[in-house]
Amino acid sequence: QSNNYDCGIWVLASIAAVLRGYDVTGLSEGDITCFRQYLHALVLSLPVLCA
Repeated sequence: QSNNYDCGIWVLASIAAVLRGYDVTGLSEGDITCFRQYLHALVLSLPVLCA
């Protein structure tokens, strides 16, 4: 990571890798934009829970 704003995305990518059984993400800095869009789509696909 060479910027000051993608650290959270890298943490989420690392968590996703570990949950899938990998030690590292395999992502490069150029992949982070696509990974961010992927996470955005996942969040939007979650069902809305009403209390």
